Amino acid sequence: MSKQLIMITAPFNCGYCDTARKDLPPICEKHGFELIEMQNENNKDEDIPVNLYPTILIRVNEEIKFTVKGYNKNNLLKEVKKY
Repeated sequence: MSKQLIMITAPFNCGYCDTARKDLPPICEKHGFELIEMQNENNKDEDIPVNLYPTILIRVNEEIKFTVKGYNKNNLLKEVKKY
């Protein structure tokens, strides 16, 4: 099974993104997720509209299973534990 946690960060200094950067590596390691971080470059032709940072996607076997806008560690943990 392929499990990825994709974090889309702000193109500016974002405290929530910084917190998520610190919290997510051990969470991903513990639950078997690959962590992918990408910076949003405000591209209008995006597949995923981002209007709150960080936007975090959970992708399992190439399918997006969950999207969270903003960062709440407890809510994200609940979703990660489902996979």
